[in-house]
Amino acid sequence: MKKKQCIFFALILIIVVGVVVVILNIPDNQQTSFVVDGNNWSGEVVNGDSLLLELNNDDNRKEWSITLKPEIFVSDYHNIVGTISEFHIIALNDGNGEMIFQCTNDDGSTDKYILELSISRHQKKYLQIDSISFKKSE
Repeated sequence: MKKKQCIFFALILIIVVGVVVVILNIPDNQQTSFVVDGNNWSGEVVNGDSLLLELNNDDNRKEWSITLKPEIFVSDYHNIVGTISEFHIIALNDGNGEMIFQCTNDDGSTDKYILELSISRHQKKYLQIDSISFKKSE
């Protein structure tokens, strides 16, 4: 009787371990890396929570700066002068957020752009950037 019980419990243990292994290896269907291209800009999301926004300045623009940064994400850079500007942005909290960029032209005039990010928390483990848009503010 004890031998049958040991075999039965061993089979149950093997089945439970097998189910746990299968569940842990189910791929997450959410997209974690993607690239978005726009007019003179591109955004690349790596591992879901980090965004590299690259702004390709034309000859009339000399400086990019961030004028509004909400709490749901941070940026390594706040002010960049040069022909190619890269902003590394990291998601901090879930929700929708807007970061306002300002571009200074050689004549001193400025243009404002809005970066919109949608950030969500999947399985309460990590934050993921779901969508990006970068538009000139009217």
